[in-house]
Amino acid sequence: MIRNPKTRWYQSLTIRLLALFWFLLLGASTAALYGAYYFTQPTPAEPLAEDFERSLPPVFEAALGSGLLQPGRLLVGEYRVMARLDDTALEPTFAPALHPDYIGYILRLFEEPEAQQVPVGDKMLAGPFTIDNAFIIVARPLLANEMGDLAAKHDQDWLPRVVWLSVGFSGFGALILGLWFVRPLRKLRNATREIAEGAARPNLGRLPKRRDELGELARTLSITAIELATSRNAQRRLLSDVSHELRSPLARSQIALDLLGDVTETIRDNPNYRQIEKDIYRLGTIIDSILWLSRLENGLDEPVRQSVELMPLFEDIKADLGYAQAKWEERLQLPTNPLPEMYTDPVLLRLVLENLIRNGFQYGPEQGIVYLTAEEVTHAKGKALQMVVRDEGPGVDESKLKQLFKPFFRADPSRHHGAGVGLGLAICQRATRVLGGELTAKNHPQGGLLATLTVPLK
Repeated sequence: MIRNPKTRWYQSLTIRLLALFWFLLLGASTAALYGAYYFTQPTPAEPLAEDFERSLPPVFEAALGSGLLQPGRLLVGEYRVMARLDDTALEPTFAPALHPDYIGYILRLFEEPEAQQVPVGDKMLAGPFTIDNAFIIVARPLLANEMGDLAAKHDQDWLPRVVWLSVGFSGFGALILGLWFVRPLRKLRNATREIAEGAARPNLGRLPKRRDELGELARTLSITAIELATSRNAQRRLLSDVSHELRSPLARSQIALDLLGDVTETIRDNPNYRQIEKDIYRLGTIIDSILWLSRLENGLDEPVRQSVELMPLFEDIKADLGYAQAKWEERLQLPTNPLPEMYTDPVLLRLVLENLIRNGFQYGPEQGIVYLTAEEVTHAKGKALQMVVRDEGPGVDESKLKQLFKPFFRADPSRHHGAGVGLGLAICQRATRVLGGELTAKNHPQGGLLATLTVPLK
C-alpha cells in the first residue's frame, strides 16, 4: 500500500489562501487610504495671478485710513477681505461666518514670505498683502477656466495613481491564484480524463510533491490510477485465462458429440442432440469473442498490413455466413460498384465486417435483408474506405446508441436470446482502433441500424 502523508497545518492550502486574500485586502485598503489621504492633502499655493497684481494696489492705496480693510468688507468688484493680522495682534481677525476650510488655508498664507494664491472651494484666496502695519488676505470667486483647470489637475494627479495601484494589486493577485491554484486544478482535471481513458500513470507533473491539500489529492489520484489499472488488468487476465481453460473441455465435448452422431445416425434427428450441438457452438463463439476482446484490449494484436482485394473478401465472408446459416447468404447484398485496393490487416477487417453483418441478421427480422455498401471517401488521415452495414430491424433506442460499443451491453436483452452476450460490437470497436479507423452507429431514417466503418486505404 502506497503511503500518502497528511498535510500539516502550516502547509495547508486554506492557510495560504487566507494569507493571499489578506494580502490582497491589505493592498486594496492601502489604495483606498492613499486616495483618501490625497483627497485630504491641502492644495499647494502658487504665484499670484495678474488680476490681483493689477487690481489690488490702487484699491489698497485708496482705502488707507477709510476702514475698508476690515475682514468681511468688499473692496472693489468681487474682491473681499477675508482676514487681517496686525503687528500688535497675536491672532488674525477673520470675516464673519467663515468656513473652517478657509481658515486653515488663510493661516498657511500668513506664513508665506511673499503673496501667493490658492484655490479653496469656489474662491481664490490671495495674500498676505502688507498694508501699513497689517497683513491681509483677500478672496474673489473662481473663474470658469480656473475651476476647469483645477478639476482636470485633480483628476490627472490622483485618479490614474489609484487606478493603476488597484489594477496592479488585482493583476498580481490573479497571477498568483492562476499559477498556484487554477493551474493545478486544470492539471488534476486532465489527469482524471487520462485515468478515465485507462492510463495507469497520469501526467500530474510536480503536483504529488506539494505538501498541501492539492498535493495530497494528486497523490491519492495517482494511487487510484494504479489500483484501477491493476484491477482492469486482473479482470482481463481472468477473462483470458478462464476462456482458455474453457476451450479444452468444450472442444472435447464437441468431438464426443460428433463421435456419438457418427455411431448412431438417428440420434442426429433428436431435438436434445441438436440443442446440445447448438449450445456448444454458441459457447465456442462466446469464448472466441472474449479471447479476441482480451487480446485487443491488452494490445496483443498488432495489425499485419498487406494488400487486400475487397470484393473477394466480401464474397468469402458471404460464403462463410452461408455455411453457418444458409438463408443468410441469400439475404446479404454486397456492393456492385468498383472498389479500390486496400493496404490493411485482412484478419481484423474481416473480423469487424463479419461481426457487423452477423449483428444485422441476428437483430433484424427473420426474412430481413442486410445491406453492405462501400465507397472511397476523404478522411482526416487521407483516403479511406467507408463501409456501411444496414439491417431492417427496429433499430436502437437513441438513448442507448452511445453504449452499443461497451462490452456486455445489449440494447434489448429481452429479445434475441441467441444473439450473444454483447461482445460483438465491443470487439469491432477495439479492432477498428487497431486498424486506425472509426466505427459509428446510428438509426436509419427508414428503419434499422446503420453501422459505418471507415478505414484508411493505406
